[in-house]
Amino acid sequence: MQQIYYLLGGLTIVAVLCFLPVSCDKKEDIRDDNISADKTELIFSETDNENKEFNISCDGEWHLEADELSLYYGVNMASIRDFTIEPVFGKGNTKMTVALKDERPEITENYEVDLKVVGGSNQVVVKLKAVAAESNPDE
Repeated sequence: MQQIYYLLGGLTIVAVLCFLPVSCDKKEDIRDDNISADKTELIFSETDNENKEFNISCDGEWHLEADELSLYYGVNMASIRDFTIEPVFGKGNTKMTVALKDERPEITENYEVDLKVVGGSNQVVVKLKAVAAESNPDE
């Protein structure tokens, strides 16, 4: 009887070892894509009605990152503060379009937003600068 217990115990250990995964740490392949932008900053004033563009060069897939970035549902577009940006993700070389929102409050103070374009483990930063309308010095 004791031999049966030893046999069952041995088979149980072998079964457990056969079903254990070989490795619990599956490392993701991190791409090392080359990425660059042809501009490092875009400056917008209160009276700017024109879209501004910059070009992304990337060997692979890329996406945007920024604090307070809000993605639009169903389109490859996002907004951040007073700006709209499109596209938000893509592959290869792309022309990016940035515009001031049509319906926005008046820009009352200067501010900057860092827009990161990330490709694999690399990134490039393009600064979006909003410049307030100049106030009247007599006020």
